[in-house]
Amino acid sequence: MKTILIPVLALLMSLWGGNTADSPAPVAITNCLSSPAIADAMPFSPEMIAPQAVMVRRNVNSLSAADIASIKTGIAAMKALPVTNKTSWQYQAAIHGTLLTNNLPSWNSCTHGSQFFLAWHRMYLYFFERILRAKSGNPNLTLPYWNYQTNPVLHAAYRANTPGNVLFDTRAASINAGGSLPNAPMVSIATALTAAVNINYFSFNSALEGPHGALHGAIGGNMSSINRAALDPVFWLHHTNIDRLWEQWLRQCGGRSNPTAAANSPWMNKSYTFFNETGAAVVMTASQVLNTAVSLNYRYDFPVQLPCNILANWQQWKFTKIQLVKIPPLGTLAELTRVPFERTNKAQFEQVKRTNKLERFQFANDGKSDRLIIELEGIQVDKQPEGVVEVYMNLPRTEQPNPQSRSFVGVLDLFTAMPSKAHRHAPKAVDVDATEAVRKLGLTVDDLQRAELTFFTRGNTLNGRPVKADGTVRVNGINFVINRVIQ
Repeated sequence: MKTILIPVLALLMSLWGGNTADSPAPVAITNCLSSPAIADAMPFSPEMIAPQAVMVRRNVNSLSAADIASIKTGIAAMKALPVTNKTSWQYQAAIHGTLLTNNLPSWNSCTHGSQFFLAWHRMYLYFFERILRAKSGNPNLTLPYWNYQTNPVLHAAYRANTPGNVLFDTRAASINAGGSLPNAPMVSIATALTAAVNINYFSFNSALEGPHGALHGAIGGNMSSINRAALDPVFWLHHTNIDRLWEQWLRQCGGRSNPTAAANSPWMNKSYTFFNETGAAVVMTASQVLNTAVSLNYRYDFPVQLPCNILANWQQWKFTKIQLVKIPPLGTLAELTRVPFERTNKAQFEQVKRTNKLERFQFANDGKSDRLIIELEGIQVDKQPEGVVEVYMNLPRTEQPNPQSRSFVGVLDLFTAMPSKAHRHAPKAVDVDATEAVRKLGLTVDDLQRAELTFFTRGNTLNGRPVKADGTVRVNGINFVINRVIQ
């Protein structure tokens, strides 16, 4: 039975990966410092993988003690190598970001605030997993994921501050003490997965990055900085789950699909260089990571499901960006900060409306819907909160902030907002997509003149009680922007 099942699974996953294209939402691309070129880098090919059954990435809470021991063995072996060894722990972490000045090949090549966010991190995970597997001596090792939506408490093996435990790292005190992550990022993840306006890949890619960054900050320690995040073993649990959520999004069906129709598109052919378990440089493109079972020899522990979105045929839409409202500098956010939009220039608002013929929002249950984006300019994080900053639209004065409220918009991605010396072009603003909240509240374009934003800083939970978040976050300005499809 096993010899029959494996090819069938591979076929199903091959069909699953045969998706067609959708269109990119307008996103900023964070460019990193260029590292030295690698002349002998070889192009990736699935034939590089030794033939074997498709491997399964599992929930970290389902792993055995032997599985955890294999991960520890692999990490310890990587940490024992010098930073210049391409398979070492420090070298691999520096590919994401580092403050080291060596600037070796592929260092600081992460992508954030970019349409390549999910694809780049999938490549990064794949090659790291190959290295970890080889160092562990366990040919069956795969990267586990942390499903914080079902269990917001970090696995105990990563929290044990015992001699020689390579899984332990400096983090928010509440997290290492067995506390829970806040629920707000989980609500944002659920919205990213299911919202009709996120049924094209590029919108989903953008919607997922916000809560991803908020979770980085809530975990704290090395995880809260792009320059140090991958030094924490939890980084790999977190990003393997983000990668899993990409697959979960596809399984929501309804036309959700990977952007594969335009074979010559910049997205499909954008290449990055990583290193395999021998330290050899390998060049990979986004088009090579869309079918994980066939191309990369792994899948997640989802139940087998027939493909449901292979007939999607997305038009390549273009977007125009309309700045509707601008709020002057706010200063430091208190635990609860309300920002009424009565401070806006009403004459300018009316002029923008007339120029762009903005009579009403053009909401639709597809990727062509208007998107209302809250842009926060010049965010400065003097002290990372031990938790998250939640954003609400028109939260009633009689209502306590609650992510289950229809006024809930999302969470601030302070991870991307934090300064990174190695990344020259940080995004100019941190975006929070308010489209679903505006739809639920039934707001019109004119209502934005009378809107009010509420920022609430919520701490992680320890022993059933929120901890004091104790952060210092400053905001220099807020824009309301409408992203509208143009044919």
